[in-house]
Amino acid sequence: MATLTTPAAGLAVASTREQVCRTALRWIAGVVVLGLLGHFIVLLWAQHEFTPVEPLVVLHSNMFVRGEGLYWGMNRYPYTISAYGPIFYAVSGSLHSLGVPAYQSGRLLAFAALLTSLWLCWLCVGYVSPSRHARVAGLILAASTSNTLFWGTTGQVDLLGCCFSLAAIAAFLKFRECGEVRALALSGVFVILAVFTKQTFVSAGVAIALTLLWEDRKRAAAWIGGVGLAGAAIAFGLNTLTHGGFFEDAIFANINPFAWSKLGQQAQYLTLTGVGLILTAAVGAWYMSSRTAPLYLYAGLATGVWLATAPKIGSDLNYQVEMMLALSICAGCALDRLDFFGSLFTSRRTWVTLLQMPLLLHVALNVLLTFRVIAERAILEPVRAQETAALTPYVSKAGRVLSVQYDSLVHLRGRIEIEPLIYSLLVRAGLTNPAPLLRDLETRQFAIVILGEDISAPPPAERDLEYGTLTDAQLGAVRDNYKLVRKVDGPTNAYVYEPRND
Repeated sequence: MATLTTPAAGLAVASTREQVCRTALRWIAGVVVLGLLGHFIVLLWAQHEFTPVEPLVVLHSNMFVRGEGLYWGMNRYPYTISAYGPIFYAVSGSLHSLGVPAYQSGRLLAFAALLTSLWLCWLCVGYVSPSRHARVAGLILAASTSNTLFWGTTGQVDLLGCCFSLAAIAAFLKFRECGEVRALALSGVFVILAVFTKQTFVSAGVAIALTLLWEDRKRAAAWIGGVGLAGAAIAFGLNTLTHGGFFEDAIFANINPFAWSKLGQQAQYLTLTGVGLILTAAVGAWYMSSRTAPLYLYAGLATGVWLATAPKIGSDLNYQVEMMLALSICAGCALDRLDFFGSLFTSRRTWVTLLQMPLLLHVALNVLLTFRVIAERAILEPVRAQETAALTPYVSKAGRVLSVQYDSLVHLRGRIEIEPLIYSLLVRAGLTNPAPLLRDLETRQFAIVILGEDISAPPPAERDLEYGTLTDAQLGAVRDNYKLVRKVDGPTNAYVYEPRND
């Protein structure tokens, strides 16, 4: 005899399933928080670089707050470029001047921006979705993404730029929901802050402008005109104050050559770590509403920026961070539009519930990667410390130092003379004159030269463009005027040269 399920029994089953789902979300959130906490402990403990660019940002920040400026241009010492806007340099350098250790100043700023970005993801989903479960899911997806946590605990500018971009989107969504004109004006302020943190953070501003043009052209003209004029005034003002250095560094020197293999490498990582997130957001796009359209537009534009910039020589996985945060928000909205949680709680037979598999896979894989990154950073810290300690007797000598190992410059010098990767790219592009450095090497003006190669060995037939080095003539000048005194094994494989006595 068939058993009939009463409405009360059905509600009880749904309530039980909802409770189980909530418990699962709490456990998943707890594991994600452990990953955040682990990263936070390591960022406070580690006193040496996490990435090759991190010490450069530290050096530029500290040189700036000491009054040595930023955006020095491409044809005078120091031969390095301040590739980003001045905001991160100014804040992190100020923190260091107040007593925060050199690396921790930038890392704490990035971590604060990471936490704020996660809160903004929660807000953005909430402005377009009434479902608390969707907000929690979007937040967990964003906070579990290993690549986001990696860069949110590294002293680089990316998470601060994401924070400002997400703040602009959140303010704009608030304006659309509540009609608060002040929120619209605030979105323009955040767009400007995002762009002057890192120039590629244009997606939020373009998404807002396009949405306004579709919905209210008069208001769009006012917003675009105000943001455009304010941004242009700030840019030209900075360029004037730096005697043309801002445009040279932040624009012209950033036009690096492309290597399309890099896009393939980044796409492989994205496919491995983000396919569940991408799939969920893409499915939700078919059910997009006018309320969620700006979020999908933002995510699409962020993806376009990634595609356009990922092949650049010198690019890294930080180029994916804004896109992944935007996709996390879209995925949370998609789960609401698809009634994913309602279907899950009531055991409704629908393909929508199948999305739990790619989403759980995304969280599980990224959590494992997060703990792997934490372990790798902890293991590499003493290795980097030994390398820097071995170089200390040389870098601490009086006189000028040219070094490809930047960590020792952070701890012992606080400034940089040459950044070989950028320098070699600019020389190759004809933007930097190699003669001054060649002359200084020939006249033995540097007390120490630290390179990443043994110049007595035959040069490779073809150099990797991402391998920072000097020109052949300059390497020849080092060979003729300097002698190898030590090789320090480590992440950099540093070769130490001193001037010859003859």
